[in-house]
Amino acid sequence: MPGLVLCALMVLYGAFEYRTGDPVSLFSFQDAVQDCSSPVVIMYPAYFPLADSVLLNSNAGRPYSEKVLTTGSTSAQYGSDNYGLQFFWNSFGSDFYREHTFSLKAGYSFFPFLHGGISENLYLLNIRTDDMDINRKSIQTDLSLLLVPAKWFQLSFIQASIPSLLDDSDRDMIYPECSAGILLKPGKGFSLSWNLTDTAIQKVNTFTVTINPVKFMSVTGGYCRENSSLAASLSVLAGKFFVSYGLRFHPHLGYTHSAGVTYAFKPAIESLDYGTPLFSSNRKKINIQTASIDELKNIEGLKPLSARRIILFREKIGPVTEKSLVQIGLSSEEISILGEAVYGMGRVKKNDDIKKFKQRRKFKKLPPRNERIKKKFRKMIAGGIPAYIAITYSELSESVNIDEFHDRLWKDSSLDEGQKNFVEKTCSD
Repeated sequence: MPGLVLCALMVLYGAFEYRTGDPVSLFSFQDAVQDCSSPVVIMYPAYFPLADSVLLNSNAGRPYSEKVLTTGSTSAQYGSDNYGLQFFWNSFGSDFYREHTFSLKAGYSFFPFLHGGISENLYLLNIRTDDMDINRKSIQTDLSLLLVPAKWFQLSFIQASIPSLLDDSDRDMIYPECSAGILLKPGKGFSLSWNLTDTAIQKVNTFTVTINPVKFMSVTGGYCRENSSLAASLSVLAGKFFVSYGLRFHPHLGYTHSAGVTYAFKPAIESLDYGTPLFSSNRKKINIQTASIDELKNIEGLKPLSARRIILFREKIGPVTEKSLVQIGLSSEEISILGEAVYGMGRVKKNDDIKKFKQRRKFKKLPPRNERIKKKFRKMIAGGIPAYIAITYSELSESVNIDEFHDRLWKDSSLDEGQKNFVEKTCSD
């Protein structure tokens, strides 16, 4: 028993150093970047905007093949186009020593290239022996940022346990780890990453490679330079279940086995594209007027919601044009991406009525401006256009920049297609 007491006192000052999650996460300490090309549990909330739909996960492990040590976690995760949420619980220890971590995480997309996340964590430490009964708790906050300047490049940073960083009263139990990492995606279904993490013992470098050879399989491998440890995982998608097995080797502590099951509401794995050279960005373009929802979702940089809007516009209204992409809410970045990935898109030409209107204003003697505004206003009122909208566009059509009138009109969500055509015709007469 004295040995157990001594062991408990030693681990008290190294508590929560063993961080576990999905077997795909490989190492026990945190990394800042993560490959999300398969339905994995996202460990860092800045990545939530890159997730899609709902994931439910449970996993368990045997750290360093020790019979007295067990670890396991459960999580529920939701990701959307702009935000995401996750509840996470993890347990690690033995009969007389147990760590519990409860986390509530949230992520938000500030811009298409910048995402942020926050985690509120409750840490519970219980040590119970014949000579010792220790119960401690700590509430900590993590912040993370993810920068995606290009679809093939990610840069991420996370600062964990900020209260311990500012006040070292809990630092013996929770060390404020920080990590920075870079992830490169030379092609679909393939990524390389490097992470530098400041742990309580030392700074460690980890190198990871992820390959998805087929649409139902993902393979991940990693190496930690400082402790010469190796890790790998194999995951298989069967229906809506994503089953993972992880194996980690430490040269002094031995092997760690872990297994996990994830239920994904919308399961998908981004697999290797064998038809295109790995480092080539030249992809076969698809026809936007006939492309399926899956083909549109596979366009990197186009949000799933935007793909669904394009299909809905095509079904309910008609052929997709550049103007219609603005109308259904696509960002300028997405429109630019579509310009390189699709063909068959109708181009918006200068409206003939607008051209004629400009010519009349330039070469023809027109009535005074106030009279022209009143005439257009009365005609729009008679056509059923609300008064506040009629006065806005009757005045705007007489401005110096008539293109501003045209752009604003076709972005106006308060008018339907027929009303917009009527306003445009009225203001061009």
